[in-house]
Amino acid sequence: MLIIDPQVDFHPGGSLGIPNANNDAERTADFILDHLEDIDQIIVTLDSHHRMHVAHSMVWLDQQDNHPAPFTLITNQQIRDGVWRPKDPTFLEHALSYTQQLEAKERFTLCIWPDHCLMGTPGHNVVPVINSALRKWEYEHLKAVEFVQKGMNCSTEMYSAIMAEVPIHDDPTTHYNSKLMQKLHACPQLVVCGQALSHCVNFTVRDIVDNWRGDNSKIVILKDGCSPVEGFESSADEFLADMKEANVTIQRTVDPIPSTRNSHK
Repeated sequence: MLIIDPQVDFHPGGSLGIPNANNDAERTADFILDHLEDIDQIIVTLDSHHRMHVAHSMVWLDQQDNHPAPFTLITNQQIRDGVWRPKDPTFLEHALSYTQQLEAKERFTLCIWPDHCLMGTPGHNVVPVINSALRKWEYEHLKAVEFVQKGMNCSTEMYSAIMAEVPIHDDPTTHYNSKLMQKLHACPQLVVCGQALSHCVNFTVRDIVDNWRGDNSKIVILKDGCSPVEGFESSADEFLADMKEANVTIQRTVDPIPSTRNSHK
């Protein structure tokens, strides 16, 4: 089972709270407890940021020295035109190169997010209801949940747990995570949920599917265990449509999952 970014900051009351995330978390916890014997492995990804991050407001200034508001989009052309500039002038060269590469992939324009999942803060923690279920699973299996941190490099965004949007050449943590993919490939069945359906679930699963060896139907998205960031519902809908076309299994947490007994999820 792969649970993507089930963190406090993505739940109501958090800095980037998703309205339905508490209900998603309850259903995810129930799923874990209902399938304690069936789930052989759990991997949890953690969005893990410093405040000084390329997608956070404090890095950027406009022509009046104001920081951008959350959800502001900053384009390569705007940086060239001086509409936005890095507060640290030495970051300008990278900012231009980064936004150019980011836009060339046609997945994203640089978006300024509310500061979220800052390491060392309560918002970085796994939401309690899921954390409690994870502790129960560990007790029953005498195994440790594996945690995978992503997003620690301040110079690039990492929506996907598989690789950063623009890998940084001297930081292997931003490159293709072959070790994680090998573990996922070893699962006869992979169940995925988490936050947010529009972003980190979306692009993690897309990268998994792009690198999957075998039957895509063995990848199962729990659609009621994840929700989109408010205002990005169309991205979530497009993702689910694309996954359905790719023969990925999409179902609810209460639906029976075929052949779970003695499978590794």
